Amino acid sequence: MRVHAYIVRLFIYFKLHVKNKAQVQKAVKSLSPKQMEMLFTSVAGYFSVLSEPSRLRIMYAVCTGEKTVSEVIQICGSSQANVSRHLRALHQAGILNRRKEGVEVYYSIADNQTVEMCQMVCSRMAQELH
Repeated sequence: MRVHAYIVRLFIYFKLHVKNKAQVQKAVKSLSPKQMEMLFTSVAGYFSVLSEPSRLRIMYAVCTGEKTVSEVIQICGSSQANVSRHLRALHQAGILNRRKEGVEVYYSIADNQTVEMCQMVCSRMAQELH
C-alpha cells in the first residue's frame, strides 16, 4: 500500500497542480476507499501510457516545440504506423495537442507537468547509470 500512496501523491502533485506536500496529504486522506480505487485505476492507466519507450522518445522529440508527424518519425527513427499509433495514444491521454493544417498534422505538448515529471525521472535514472 505504501507504493500506491506514493504514486497517488505524485499523480496529484503533477496532474492536479497541487503545490504543497500538506495539501497532497490532505487531498489523499479526504478520499473515500471507492475514490481511492478509482484514483489508483486512473493513475495506473496514466502511467501505462508513459510506460512505452517509444512514447517517451516521442515526448522527447516534441518537448522542444511543435513537430509534424514526419519530423517526429525522422527524430525517433520509427515507422510511420508505429509513430502514429503512439501519437494517438499520447493525444488521447491529454499529453499532446494535435493540430491539422492542410495535409500536415502537428503535435505539441499539452501537459507540461507530465514532461517535467518525465524529465525528473530521466534525470534520476541517468544519475544511476554513472
